[in-house]
This record gives sequence, structure tokens and C-alpha cells, in this order.
Amino acid sequence: MSQQSPYEQLGVAEDATFEEIQAAKQRVIAQLGDDRQLQDNIEAAYDAILMERLKLRQQGKIKVPDGIRFPEKLPTVVPKFPSLTTANSPSWLGDTFERPSQSQILTTSGVYAVLSGAALVPSIAYSGLPTLIAIGAGFSLYFINQKQRRFKRALLGSFIALLVGTAISVLLVESAHLPIAQLGINGSVFAGLLTFLLLWVVSSFTK
Repeated sequence: MSQQSPYEQLGVAEDATFEEIQAAKQRVIAQLGDDRQLQDNIEAAYDAILMERLKLRQQGKIKVPDGIRFPEKLPTVVPKFPSLTTANSPSWLGDTFERPSQSQILTTSGVYAVLSGAALVPSIAYSGLPTLIAIGAGFSLYFINQKQRRFKRALLGSFIALLVGTAISVLLVESAHLPIAQLGINGSVFAGLLTFLLLWVVSSFTK
């Protein structure tokens, strides 16, 4: 298919008047909406016609109205190519984190500080630690979901925090032999505290 001429792009005849050409340009641009690339193409076609008319005027073949302003040079239209990275990446990776407000930080910090404090009470931690962690995961799900109503992202973030908290605590206690006994806590409590910390991070900084 052959490339359209500037006149065809504007939808006017080659003997159209300047007023008709200007009106056609404004009409076509209005129809294109917010497509910046197509608008630039129409502007370039309009300028090409004016440059052609300028040459004809210099040759004395046509008379140009005084109100017409000729461009000094044709604009260079730079083609816009889609970003392969954006197109091929999952949408949730593009805008995962945010800077929370002071009220959000205070709220999430207060919730997980209370849960962490309860986990340090021996009578509660002995039988109630799984319940506390479940409550912490529930708050994480709520905090993330209320920001942009993305339940799947909230569920994924909370699950990852639980999984990573358990995995890191096992590595630190059993593989690295972290001396947590000197702190007066056992491995389960340490895992719970680490999990609460990660849940606080995802609750506060994930959107």
C-alpha cells in the first residue's frame, strides 16, 4: 500500500484553499483524541503542504493570504516504539511499593507492636502464637487490600511474608545457630517476631 500524500492525510484536494486546509487539520486532530503520534503526523502533513505552497508562492504561481504563517522547517517525527519490558512484565511488578503516610505507618506499627508484645508473653506464646500470626496475616491482607482494592496482590504479599519469615527464622536458628536462647525466647517466638516484622513491611510499603 502506497504512503498517503499530505493532502490525503488531511482529506483535502490539492487545489484546496488555505482556509479549507486549516479547517481540515483542526478537524482531523480533534478526531484523533489523545494520540500524540498521529497528531504529530497530521501537523507534519500540514507543514508539508505549507512548504509546498511557499515554493509555489516564491515561483509566483500562487498568491498567499497575509495571515498564513509558513514553518521554517518541517518537524521531524520520531517514531514511538512500545517498551518491550513493560509489555512483557506482569502488571503488578510495575508499581509494587509506595511511601506510606504517617498515619499508615502509625497504624501498622501499632498493630504489629501489640502482636509482637503478645508473642513475648510466655502464657500466650505457648498456645496462641499460631493464632497471633494468623491475626497478623489478616491485618496485612486488610491493610494492603484497602489501598487499591487488589485482593490478589494483598493475598500474595501476605503469603510471601509468612513464607519468608518462616524460612529465614529456620536458617538463622538451625543453620546459623543464632543464640536466641540468650534473649530468653525460643525458635517459635523468634519466627513469629520475624514474621510480624515482614508483615509490617509489606503492609506499610506495598500498594
